[in-house]
Amino acid sequence: MREGALILVGATLLAATGCEREFANRNLEQLKTNMSPKEVESIIGNPDRTEKVDLELEPQKKTMSITRYFYKQKGQTIVLQFQNGRLVNMPEKLKEN
Repeated sequence: MREGALILVGATLLAATGCEREFANRNLEQLKTNMSPKEVESIIGNPDRTEKVDLELEPQKKTMSITRYFYKQKGQTIVLQFQNGRLVNMPEKLKEN
């Protein structure tokens, strides 16, 4: 009985540590402007962090609401920006290590 419980705990730990998100440049190349956040997440997963900011547009003295998604991988950060629920920038490629 006790051995079965230990095997179950071990299998659960292995499954949890094996679920780390990882993406490559081929995934980033699938991103297109005007995609929704859900479409982006289906390609590269959930972001590590998000933030909502109001950017000031200099000549017009207006603000524009932007949501930023931050993805960290192997010491690099990819930042995606969404306006009105649509992707407005293309990410830089990951540098090969």
